[in-house]
Amino acid sequence: MALRAAVVGFRHGHVTSIVNAIQQLDSVELVGCVEESKDDMQYVERAGVELTHPTVDDLLDDVDFDIMCCGDYYAKRGSLAIKALKAGRHFHTDKPFCTSIDELREVKRLTEETGLEINIHLSMRCNATYLAAVRAVQDGRIGQFLCASAFGQHPLGWPDTRPHWYFEEGKHGGTINDLWIHGCDLMRWMTGLEYQAVVSAEVWNARLDEVPFFQDGAQCLLKMAGGPRVFADVSYMPGHGWQFFISGSDAYLEMTYDGTILRPEGGEPETIEPAPAGDLPFSSPFHDFASHLENGTERWLSMEDCFRSTMASLAAQHAGDTGERDMPVPEI
Repeated sequence: MALRAAVVGFRHGHVTSIVNAIQQLDSVELVGCVEESKDDMQYVERAGVELTHPTVDDLLDDVDFDIMCCGDYYAKRGSLAIKALKAGRHFHTDKPFCTSIDELREVKRLTEETGLEINIHLSMRCNATYLAAVRAVQDGRIGQFLCASAFGQHPLGWPDTRPHWYFEEGKHGGTINDLWIHGCDLMRWMTGLEYQAVVSAEVWNARLDEVPFFQDGAQCLLKMAGGPRVFADVSYMPGHGWQFFISGSDAYLEMTYDGTILRPEGGEPETIEPAPAGDLPFSSPFHDFASHLENGTERWLSMEDCFRSTMASLAAQHAGDTGERDMPVPEI
């Protein structure tokens, strides 16, 4: 019997990736779509779906399904995860998972209580370029990992490109949590180390006078187990995509728009080619999740990874919002 999935919240363009992932799998049936706000229907139209119910509660009351998938505005996602788990559904969402440490802890408690699972659409986990870089570090090709710098600036797109709710107070939840979750998870995956503390973090309004509370500037410095530091700039500034510079005791790995290069100390640079396509077991994080639920395959991105990466990202956001320094990353 096919898995049955429903999508709630069409408030960000990333939701189209989730809808596409569902539709690409013969083993999954899309049985419901809900967008409770009717003030912006562009992402419903882009996804090419028809809404089936006026509210999430109507959907839950009317349709028997397995997975609630979410593309709602960021501050609403945690409450939808809690609602889904309490209603006996698994939960899959675009990043970020939620905007509150308390909500994240409640979701973790509910998964333990119910045996249900959550997942995040962290697409770097299903990317051949990143897999090759992860393998290079895990195979010891840079020696002992010492530190890293990550640059994930994205264009702001004010006032037309970004969803309008980005600039409505209380809905976005902070730029570090919005963008850093990708790099945060990649560095955990690559090094096998956990984040211990947020050394410092800053969020600020650099140029958007029209929306003074919006954080278009966002930087953080985190300490990992054993001492390595990771710096990240994830500001909404000109630029797009990710660049990583990873230093080890024997070599330096740079991942830029031009490719991935290993630079051994005293040696010749080497281009690191993307991993063979067949080395990636799943085409998307949703494919990974659906295969696990239907066939019992081991998750490529574990639920523990989802919780730990989200907690570290939320901790960095909290430190940026409050100015707290040397803040331990809370347990989850």
